Amino acid sequence: MLQQNKKESQVKMRYRLEHELLLSQLETQEYSFSQVSMALHDNIGQLLSTTKLLLGMTAMGLAQPPDTLKTAEHTLAKAIADLRSLSKTLHNGWLPHFNFISHLEAEKERINARGMTQVAIISNNEELLLEPGVQIILFRVVYEALQHITKHCSAKCITIRLKGGLNLFEIEIALSDIAYPLKKNTVSSNMQRRIQLLGGTIKWQYNEINKYLIQIKIPVNNKEIA
Repeated sequence: MLQQNKKESQVKMRYRLEHELLLSQLETQEYSFSQVSMALHDNIGQLLSTTKLLLGMTAMGLAQPPDTLKTAEHTLAKAIADLRSLSKTLHNGWLPHFNFISHLEAEKERINARGMTQVAIISNNEELLLEPGVQIILFRVVYEALQHITKHCSAKCITIRLKGGLNLFEIEIALSDIAYPLKKNTVSSNMQRRIQLLGGTIKWQYNEINKYLIQIKIPVNNKEIA
């Protein structure tokens, strides 16, 4: 009995140690992100804004500004907007403001920019009735699915449908125009575990219409993960 209690005590101590280590790592990471965010906003952001202003003044001084100058000004404006978005994401306290849809849109743009696969998002919601912690876990699941799909089957088209309701939120990831079929289940045990943690379900299936389809369903009233 004494030996068993000693082992249980050691397990609990190890658990507390790992928990504290994880918290320390997260706090350190959040501090680092905050410092990077400030550097991006205060230094690089201002330099880019000044450059954009100079380009605008140059264009105004020309009777017919060349298309290359207009393109450069437009590209720089987009870079500034992306930088501001990144700065907000990295800023301290980003968790309460995490938005699943905006991050999914950013991932869509990143994949589409490669030119190999085109991702389309169909949604009836601009924001989800889900806690930020739930949205983070959900995004990681969808992100892992997209990474697996683009790596192993080279689908030319991926359609993501988001269906939000008062009690249930659904995601469908449909693949079409596949270069070569998937040889194994796209839903990993890690994805299964995370969706189960949210009280939901995730299924992978094959049909003649969409070829491959991943379906995710989770309740919207799960507030255990804030």
